Amino acid sequence: MQIAYRNIAIDPDTVRVKVGSTIKWTNYDSVEHNVTSESGSGGAYKFASKLFGEGGTYEIKVTKPGIIHYECTIHPASMNGTIEVVK
Repeated sequence: MQIAYRNIAIDPDTVRVKVGSTIKWTNYDSVEHNVTSESGSGGAYKFASKLFGEGGTYEIKVTKPGIIHYECTIHPASMNGTIEVVK
């Protein structure tokens, strides 16, 4: 599953994937972003990428069902998303 960081926004910002999927974020902006799970994501998934600039990527593999809420901590108002992991 590909997720784009573009124009200080996430596209798509809500996705549904199956357990075992790999989710990859790519930054198309000229400013740095990160991918950080929000507390309250059920505790199933906790992750925090380093900052990555234009052309940079970050990926995770999802291994159990659950809801993941995440954001770019630099731009949380416009860059927050949800991933639903299903069996």
